[in-house]
Amino acid sequence: MNSETDKKETIIMKATRLLQAKVGTGAVNKEKVEESQKIIENNGVDFIPMATEFLDQLQKAISNARKNNDADAADIMQEFIEIVMQIKGNAGMFDYPLVSLLAGIMLTFLESLDGLDKDVIDIVEAHHATLKLIIDNDMKTKEGAYGQELQTELENACQRYFNKHGADGNNSASSADVFFIE
Repeated sequence: MNSETDKKETIIMKATRLLQAKVGTGAVNKEKVEESQKIIENNGVDFIPMATEFLDQLQKAISNARKNNDADAADIMQEFIEIVMQIKGNAGMFDYPLVSLLAGIMLTFLESLDGLDKDVIDIVEAHHATLKLIIDNDMKTKEGAYGQELQTELENACQRYFNKHGADGNNSASSADVFFIE
């Protein structure tokens, strides 16, 4: 760790009510936060094998979604969400901001849906293929033309889905209801 990092104060932000409902309330020990941050910054974990495992799980979920017409759409969506959430969180923690960013966009998209159809599965599959290429080529940064282009293309694919399906399809969200954040 460098001296600039050592001098940074821990910033405590008030959680939204939604976040409080998910994780609870109460004070977090400042020393524990700083200790955790040091562990994260100095970790020696190789994200690639972890990411490969999550991508394998996502590929299996996609295959199962395509094969099982009788499967419960809510269960399939929940499986997609859980895997993408794991990818997003771990990528961010282990210094793969591009993967985390794209997984965050996908997570927002999936969580905004009320149903599952072939187009959703196609978008998840394209997302899987994109993440696989990023991981295989060890692309970490979200900066630069490629990162921005990948972000824009994923956002556009999600937007096209909502333009096509909107409130009239299986999903209640309209294109105006969905937003993408970093």
